[in-house]
Amino acid sequence: MVNITRRIISEENIERGMVKLLYNETRRKLVEYELQDRNLAKKYAMSFEEFREMKMIEKLGYTWEVEKDYQNWEIARDGIETIML
Repeated sequence: MVNITRRIISEENIERGMVKLLYNETRRKLVEYELQDRNLAKKYAMSFEEFREMKMIEKLGYTWEVEKDYQNWEIARDGIETIML
């Protein structure tokens, strides 16, 4: 089976396919991170930077929801910055 597949699909096509797959996965993750960033900015009516500078976790009483949102937001912002480099 592997030999048949290798004969049908050249190495060049595999490389192009892998590049396309990686590109599409990166775009998908970027869209996911941007959506998370927008949703949390809308929920708290401020940017992540403002949220952090205003110490909103403390102001909102260190609740599980706020802590979780902060962590998810930080991951999303870091993901956006990493992908956009």
